[in-house]
Amino acid sequence: MSSDPLWKRLRNFNWEGAGISAKEAKKVQKLLQDLAGKKEARAMRASQNLWSLMKANAVVMPIIRPFLQEIRKISDVAVRSEIDELLELE
Repeated sequence: MSSDPLWKRLRNFNWEGAGISAKEAKKVQKLLQDLAGKKEARAMRASQNLWSLMKANAVVMPIIRPFLQEIRKISDVAVRSEIDELLELE
């Protein structure tokens, strides 16, 4: 991944080219940013919402996997555990 901040890379990513609608892309971007944030409660909610989204749309997981792996590296233990569960869904 580049040295740009996560929010910028999420914004610049070609979501529609990856098969995700613009509306869903905005939702995924917001959830990933919340997951990467320092507020644990918000990160946990984002994890739950991502889980639901990935169960409903299998296209999402391969696209967000690199972002999840990156976020995992900077997350607290509780959030890291949630991310591990997300990464096991594929």
